[in-house]
Amino acid sequence: MNPAWRHPSFGVGAVLMALVVGAALLSLVWTPHDPTVMRIMARLRPPSAEHWLGTDQFGRDIASMVLVGARNALLVGLVAVGIGLVFGVALGMLAALYRGRLLDEAVMRGLDFVFAFPAVLTAILILTWFGPGLVNAVIAIGIFNIPVFARQARGATLQVLAQDYIRAARLAGLSRMAVMLRHILPNITGLMIVQGSTQFAFAILAEASLSYLGIGTQPPNPSWGRMLNDAQTYLGTAPHLAIVPGIAIAITVLAFNLLGDGLRDLLDPRMKER
Repeated sequence: MNPAWRHPSFGVGAVLMALVVGAALLSLVWTPHDPTVMRIMARLRPPSAEHWLGTDQFGRDIASMVLVGARNALLVGLVAVGIGLVFGVALGMLAALYRGRLLDEAVMRGLDFVFAFPAVLTAILILTWFGPGLVNAVIAIGIFNIPVFARQARGATLQVLAQDYIRAARLAGLSRMAVMLRHILPNITGLMIVQGSTQFAFAILAEASLSYLGIGTQPPNPSWGRMLNDAQTYLGTAPHLAIVPGIAIAITVLAFNLLGDGLRDLLDPRMKER
């Protein structure tokens, strides 16, 4: 058996992630019912053979909404983490290569300014300015991810720059850009993957929070966060309205956190030796 699958965190996280990704992919081609169609005569029905997870206050099928919500959640996480990864790693590596110079100070102080505000508050400010919606929510979450990746990339790059082979490469006449692409980037990729997995979970949770507040994914697109918001009034009469999306969010966040922990242990040579 592959050693990676023997790692408990990685194995459980990978299985849970496969379930979430499978649900998202399934929603592209099939759902039990149309998640946007309202059937008032079938409102607030409990789980049954026709509606596996019941219906909401508008008669919409909850199972279909959860499947499509998984697709939207993964899309938000993928794009938001991609924004943070691309811009954050580039800025962090440049700051480390020009350590102690004006560029380093300008980049790090700018990132500190962004990082000083809580993530959800920053997203709320951006969405208030540009308007609610899935695209603006993704951009807002991605902007907060940039300083997270930049700090990690800068610290990792400084460690790599201290190695003797980097000095040898510079003495051989390689430019800063060549050193960055050939030697530094491959050596910090593992750390960035681990950080990306953790930030993926954060991005999904942040989107659910914004949708819960009504400024994230807008109707008629299903969102786990908005499903929780809609379920508040019916907690006593139809608790499944809140339980189902709550479990979906918990499983997804847990999957990526466990996957990140497992990747950290597997990619860290010191943890391998243990």
